[in-house]
Amino acid sequence: MLDLADSRIGKWPSVRASLVFSGMTAPDAKARNGSFCRELCRLFDRLQEGFDRLGSAERARCGQDAVAFEVFLKIDLEKRVIVLDKLFKYVDLDFHLFTGILEILQRHFPDCDLVVPALQGYELAREIRRFLGVPEVECVLLKGDTEERLLLGEALQDLSFEAILEDTQRHYEERDGLEKKRQELGRGRELSMYWRGKEGEEQVLWMQVKISLSR
Repeated sequence: MLDLADSRIGKWPSVRASLVFSGMTAPDAKARNGSFCRELCRLFDRLQEGFDRLGSAERARCGQDAVAFEVFLKIDLEKRVIVLDKLFKYVDLDFHLFTGILEILQRHFPDCDLVVPALQGYELAREIRRFLGVPEVECVLLKGDTEERLLLGEALQDLSFEAILEDTQRHYEERDGLEKKRQELGRGRELSMYWRGKEGEEQVLWMQVKISLSR
């Protein structure tokens, strides 16, 4: 594991990030990974520079330990899978974090799939669809009025990623809109997603999705 943004080093105090490589069997893997890390570090430089220009009021919106950005990635070259464990921006910085990370991943690992094992936030889900297309839902944990249920395999036949986004948008439109909910939640909180199926409306606690980076 490479801790590329250790706050003790002090180079990127606003960034918390970790990067795990596995399955490095190809002869060019070490060189490719090194090039990827250098480009990722340049991205962190830009994030820190942007953060340093923010006013004190915006900096106060940061998460724990004054962290403004979180990036957690696992790269398995043998399975050709990039796992995005966490990606979050706590401050109002004019920089699109997801597209910045995505562009680097696509340049270095175009033959891999992107997997988000615990997708919770509505806005990240929309960005995945916007920039990559509609991912495959591999499993989803739903919460109804009285119980939680995990759907996978054949149980996912009636559920789709697009339907979840549509039902989520409808949920917030019926409750004064997305912007009002964002203001109520404040920084560092995800907008929940919802699905309306045979059991009625249920909250999507998380879902695992997968999509090719080559799209």
